[in-house]
Amino acid sequence: TSREWRTGKTESELREMKSRGEELRSLLLGNECIELVGCHDAMGAKLIEEAGFKAAFFSGFAFSASRLGMPDVGVATYSEMADAGRDVCQAVKIPVVGDGDTGYGGTLNVRRTVKGFARAGFAAVSIEDQCFPKRCAYANGVQVVGLEEAQERIQAAIRARDESRDDGYDILLIARTDRLKVKDARPREEVLGETIQLCQRFQEAGADIVYAEGLANREEMELINRSLRVPTMLAQVERPNVHVHSAREAGAMGFRLSLRGVTLLNCYIAAVKQTLQAIKNEEQISTEPGRSFLLPFDELYQSVGFNEAYEWERSSVAHRPSQGGGTSK
Repeated sequence: TSREWRTGKTESELREMKSRGEELRSLLLGNECIELVGCHDAMGAKLIEEAGFKAAFFSGFAFSASRLGMPDVGVATYSEMADAGRDVCQAVKIPVVGDGDTGYGGTLNVRRTVKGFARAGFAAVSIEDQCFPKRCAYANGVQVVGLEEAQERIQAAIRARDESRDDGYDILLIARTDRLKVKDARPREEVLGETIQLCQRFQEAGADIVYAEGLANREEMELINRSLRVPTMLAQVERPNVHVHSAREAGAMGFRLSLRGVTLLNCYIAAVKQTLQAIKNEEQISTEPGRSFLLPFDELYQSVGFNEAYEWERSSVAHRPSQGGGTSK
């Protein structure tokens, strides 16, 4: 068939190939909690894959900082995230989870976001219950919509997920709530109970994964996992006096995904600041292993893909059809 000619695979072989969504689903069925490291571009995703991680996360926080030079306060748009996310997904073979924020508006916007992320190549997309425009969960002024609107938003996302699957684009839906990050005069136990109730609604609606932002301690983390049957995700940020749980520790509490969304962005900014200061001070910057945070140039050359590109060019020449052999009229 023409499709077999284009891909070198039969229709049967193509049907057996795992989609990114299927690959993530298989990981969730395993025995380990999957470590998700956040990236803001294709190079970061490639480095995550080369380091041996089984999945990556395309972070809205990191993207807004790197692409726009702005904080994650709802200024990054759907089209910007989808376009950049497509490059990230195409750069790697591992599943990539996309940060879909609130879905960027009403239920039709949510539908467009989920279906667009699926076409971009994401294995999963997260949709949350913050008010639009949203902001980073660690920013001031976080607000969430009411319980019914939150449920309607996730139901719209689930419908869009199912439509995407019908169209041949397999994607998982991560239903997220930020209710624990809102300043609330009510007792913590009441807000936590409401959060768990909403997570259970997400589960019953058909979400593939549920994620509650702002869990404060091990007791809350274990409680939410006892209250749910679907896979759950834990998100963590390195901050003073905060213990960051390893993926193994998160797994022991019942989580299936452990996210470090902005760790690489933090490393990037720290390294850039140190380098700029060294240049400003007219210091010689070493590239010797163990003496600098800079790579030897040969390793930089390799990391960005020159050697692979040269090898592909050589193989293309080797597979070039021989000239002649045709007939003329």
